[in-house]
Amino acid sequence: MTQTAEKLGLFLSEGLHQDMVSAAERLNTRKNPRGCVRLIYERAFRELVEALESGVEIAFPAVRGAKDRVSVRLSRPLCLRIRRHTDGLNLKLTDFAFAAIDRFLQSIKGDTYDATRQAHPVPG
Repeated sequence: MTQTAEKLGLFLSEGLHQDMVSAAERLNTRKNPRGCVRLIYERAFRELVEALESGVEIAFPAVRGAKDRVSVRLSRPLCLRIRRHTDGLNLKLTDFAFAAIDRFLQSIKGDTYDATRQAHPVPG
């Protein structure tokens, strides 16, 4: 029996969802790629939740600039854990999602990826 999923409406910095889709395509080991994007989002959110629950201090920078609306489905138990942390830390889901995705993309791409820098380029 599969767990039920909940739909989360996210506002992500422009291009961040496409970065997750690209990561899903690169990390896909299944014959059928269906569901890989959901698995990548679940992995990113789960890793942040587990870090918080283990006592790691996390910075949650405010997300500024243009955003894309993205809907993702995550398992209900994970959504409950996310809500517990957003409520407890008085965070917007957007800021939580950005931190989760940014940490995840940095972990798989190394220091070459920095969403904060990409989202806020320094005028040259």
